[in-house]
Amino acid sequence: MTKLQLKLLDQVRQQNPVVLTIPNMVTPDKVADGLSAIGASPIMSLAPQEAAEMVKLANAITINLGTIHEEQANEITTILKNNQDQKPVVLDPVAIGASHYRLAFAKQLLQDHHFTVIRGNAGEIAALANVNWHSRGIDSGSGQADLLEIAKTVANKYHCIVVLTGKTDIITDGDNTFINQLSTGYFVTNVGSGDILSSVIAAYLGVSKDYYTAACTATTVFAATGVKAARESNGFGQWQVKFRDELASIKSSEVLSVL
Repeated sequence: MTKLQLKLLDQVRQQNPVVLTIPNMVTPDKVADGLSAIGASPIMSLAPQEAAEMVKLANAITINLGTIHEEQANEITTILKNNQDQKPVVLDPVAIGASHYRLAFAKQLLQDHHFTVIRGNAGEIAALANVNWHSRGIDSGSGQADLLEIAKTVANKYHCIVVLTGKTDIITDGDNTFINQLSTGYFVTNVGSGDILSSVIAAYLGVSKDYYTAACTATTVFAATGVKAARESNGFGQWQVKFRDELASIKSSEVLSVL
């Protein structure tokens, strides 16, 4: 089992890493609010003309394919080409199992560029592994294949860390594996939970060179925050507010109490 570095929770608040996110246009406000709450500094861009400056400014980058279109695709490739300092990059391949275009674009990105982390649900990671899976849009869908093996396959194929999220989260670099069993159903109800997590992971990568442990820690802290908020809420609306509050205030000791 990986030793979580809960000190990263405070390091993010102290170092205020800049996370450049190419957003899913359904959830940019949620992602920005989530990053601000944990102490990171969000910035988003859709203009290829400023890609070089944005990459230079950023400590980490998130590429979200949730509402991909031609202009955004151009911005993504321009940003990745300008990432000559190899700052950590998280790919969120939203709903790639639902669209041939999304899947082809994601695979082309992975062929042409290195990503530090791929964060997706079971259906999205299965699509990258070429595993038969019943996709349901942005939902994880259903299938019979072993999720751990799917995650390891993608990690080994693209030489990266895979964070496969769901009721149980699997984080693996192909050799090492960490399982996070904390979850709440509100994560499924809340559109954008995965988008927020992808950029939160990027923030943790931006303050640590131990990317695998940072990804494990970010995912666990995020899940623990959601679970703590759920225990203190009576419904979805209350949970949304409480979750944002907890992102901003949760302490390492409180994360440990939830584990």
